[in-house]
Amino acid sequence: MTAKLTADNNFTTSTERRPAYNSTYKKLAVQWLNEALCFVSSSVVADSFVLRNRQLLVAANR
Repeated sequence: MTAKLTADNNFTTSTERRPAYNSTYKKLAVQWLNEALCFVSSSVVADSFVLRNRQLLVAANR
């Protein structure tokens, strides 16, 4: 909060908003694992399409 004196000797007050210094935000990291479907002469290898989610805490830019 700041107070300023105007030309006619009146005080005006204003507030300045700032983010907290220890602010963090959650970022959702999505990791894709894509494996091919392969047919080899005598064996069949069937691989899957996997989606894995994990949450990361990332510090805010200052």
